[in-house]
Amino acid sequence: MPHTYPVHPDYARSPVFNLRFDRFTIGLVNTLMKVHRRFALGKPPQGLSRETVRLESTTAGTTQALLLRPADLPAGAPVLVYFHGGAFAMTYGALHIHMCQRYALAAQCLVLFVDYRLAPRNPWPAGFDDCYDSLLWVLQRAAELGVDASRIVVGGDSAGGALAAGVAQKACDNGIALAGQMLLYPVLDSHCETASAREFDDTPIWNGVSNRRMWRAYLGTGDPLRPPPYAAPGLRQDLDSLPPAYVETAEFDPLRDEGADYAQRLATAGVPLQLNATSGTIHGYDFAQDNPLVLQALQQRTAFLHSCFTAAA
Repeated sequence: MPHTYPVHPDYARSPVFNLRFDRFTIGLVNTLMKVHRRFALGKPPQGLSRETVRLESTTAGTTQALLLRPADLPAGAPVLVYFHGGAFAMTYGALHIHMCQRYALAAQCLVLFVDYRLAPRNPWPAGFDDCYDSLLWVLQRAAELGVDASRIVVGGDSAGGALAAGVAQKACDNGIALAGQMLLYPVLDSHCETASAREFDDTPIWNGVSNRRMWRAYLGTGDPLRPPPYAAPGLRQDLDSLPPAYVETAEFDPLRDEGADYAQRLATAGVPLQLNATSGTIHGYDFAQDNPLVLQALQQRTAFLHSCFTAAA
C-alpha cells in the first residue's frame, strides 16, 4: 500500500513513478522535455539578455551553455556557474532557466548555465568534466566577460548539486578559490544507505528506487559503493578548505539525509554553512514557482549569493 505523505497541498497530486535509465526511456523523456522547453521557455524578462555560447572541453571538443546577463551589469560583476538537475541523464527544463534568470536579476550577477553531457550515453566523468571545464572557461575569460574571477559561486539542483559540490572540491584541490557553493536538494551519496534513501521508496517525483538506478546509470561500469573522487561528493572526508555553502533539503525526499549530513560535516569542518531544511516539500518542489515555500527559498538562495559576492569583493 503506497504511503500518504503530509506534503504541502501544491504537491499532493504529484505523481509517483520509478524511472528507468535505459537509452530508449531516457531518449523519449528528453525528447518530450525539449519540445516542452521550446514552447514554455519564452523570451528573457526585461532587463536580461540570454546568449548561447560554446565552451571548450578537455574531452568533448565543445560544450554548449547559456549566458544570462542583467542589463547595465558593471565591470567586475560576480558570476554564478549553474548545473541543472535531472538525475545526470535528463536535459534541462524551462523551469531551470526561469530560476536562473531570477538569480541573475535578484543577485545582479552573470549566470553561466551549462548544458553538460548526459548519462547513460555519456556516463561518468563526461558530464562532470564539462562542468569543471566551464568553471575554467569563466576563469580564463574573466576580463573578456567583464567579471571578477574572485567572485564565482557554483550551484546546482539535485544531480546538478552533486556536480557543483564535486566541482567545488576539485577546484579546492587545484588551488582555485571559489566564493561559494549553492546546493539545492543535492545528490551526494552513491551508497544510498541513509534513512531517507531507504525509507522513501514511493515519494512523489523522486524516490529511492529511481535514486539507486540513477547511480548505476551515471557511474556506468563503476561501483556505487566505491565511486571515484568527486562523483559522490558527500563521501569525501576532507572538507575544511571548501568554500562557504548553502545546502537546501526537501522533507519528503530520499536525498534529504545525505544533504543534511553533508551540511553538518561542512559546519563541523569550519566551513561557513547555511542549511535550509524545508518542510512539507518533495524533491524538485520548485515547479510550484509561486508557492510560498518556493518564494521563501528563493529569498534565502539570493541572500546567500549576495553574501558570497559581498564577502569576496
